[in-house]
Amino acid sequence: MSAFYGKTFQIAYVVPDVEAAVDIWATKMGVGPFFTFPLPLPFDELSIRDAAVPLDYDLFGGVAVSYSGDTMIELIQPGGAPSTYREFLESGRSGVHHFGTFVDDYDAVMADARARGVPVLIEGKLPLSRFAYLDTANDGLSPIVEIIEPFAPMLATFDMIKQAVADWDGTTKTLSL
Repeated sequence: MSAFYGKTFQIAYVVPDVEAAVDIWATKMGVGPFFTFPLPLPFDELSIRDAAVPLDYDLFGGVAVSYSGDTMIELIQPGGAPSTYREFLESGRSGVHHFGTFVDDYDAVMADARARGVPVLIEGKLPLSRFAYLDTANDGLSPIVEIIEPFAPMLATFDMIKQAVADWDGTTKTLSL
């Protein structure tokens, strides 16, 4: 639990190939099934480093989520456009990129982060949530934090995924949302 950002519920990995990552997580780690999001995501608003970008910005090449217990595992393959995900891979890294947290008062958390000088890498709004990636990373000492204000459809979707994970027999690795 972060005094600034709330409870972490998600660990997100940036990977060069989301399908290969799903296969490893399902067959070697016993985590699944993973649910893939239809792309491009339907952004209502999107900015990269405080500059608005087109809503069809090529942010993701693939996104898949599942749960291990109460922790969501998110696998992200970057799209072709510049982003924190692409920069992460191009720097020679892959693996844990950020922790996701739910916040009760998005505007207050954003105001506090900005007052403390925390750069905003990505900020956006989807039909399921408002979110921002805050650059709290420090040379491998801490990850980026994604704050999320979930809307009711997001919570319902995540509950459905948790139920599918609880019922998983290990055969189907990937399902579509």
